[in-house]
Amino acid sequence: MSRLWRDRLVLAIYPDRVVWLHATGGLHPHVTAKDTISCAVDKATSWRGALSILPEILRSVQAGGMRVTAMLSNRLLRYAIVPNPDSARNREELDVLTRHAFERAHGDVVAGWDVRLSDAAPGHPALASAVDRELVVTLRDAVAASGARLISIQPYLMAAFNHLHRTLRTPNGIFVLAEPERLSLLAWKQAGWCGVQQVYAINDWGSSLPSILDRLTITAGLHDHHSLRLCAPELVDGESGDLVSAGNDWEVQMAKPAWPSGLTPIQDRVFAGAMLVLS
Repeated sequence: MSRLWRDRLVLAIYPDRVVWLHATGGLHPHVTAKDTISCAVDKATSWRGALSILPEILRSVQAGGMRVTAMLSNRLLRYAIVPNPDSARNREELDVLTRHAFERAHGDVVAGWDVRLSDAAPGHPALASAVDRELVVTLRDAVAASGARLISIQPYLMAAFNHLHRTLRTPNGIFVLAEPERLSLLAWKQAGWCGVQQVYAINDWGSSLPSILDRLTITAGLHDHHSLRLCAPELVDGESGDLVSAGNDWEVQMAKPAWPSGLTPIQDRVFAGAMLVLS
């Protein structure tokens, strides 16, 4: 058996860069190589610049035979809550329900999107993500041409929440994932998703977060303030807890991911998104 079956390549794809990690091992991966490659941002199609440099990255890391996981920045994604997925009688009806959740906000453009539905507890709403279908096709073709095997494509918000879900066990709450230029907020109550929102954010986003949270509690039907879990590993080190002043009505806790061997939260913040899909 080839040694490469244990080799993993993680690609974190942003509009302005591609971050990659090469890791070995199974349950306890060790990062052996890493890099970040910047690219020009295509204003017409936000992902095209990053995907244009992907073939050269795959050649440089000799990806042939490796298992590849791709993480997509929230700046490339849209999210929606699907209120009643259990009402669908088959996969086709579930797809219609999921697409309708996006069409209400985005219209006919949804026809060109690749839409995915996350697992949901029975009887509860589900979280759906959408990305340009052409991005997915281009990504799959590039990985296949390199001789590697694409095993999953993961939205950043879902990857981060899944990585940290054991520390987020509260009946009601809001999870906030911060990356450069984007805040993604996910709210739940009584074990079911009740709201998702994305907000453009720059350097002073910490001061504006309380008002963003107040609006989300209203639209999500939370009514009262609840615990906030903030994940911002690309922006702060693992010990920083003073990034946000959310006022007396919010209990703010930093959600701190476990960093694998070969990376440190202070020196390797730029790799945090890629790191979150390793485990």
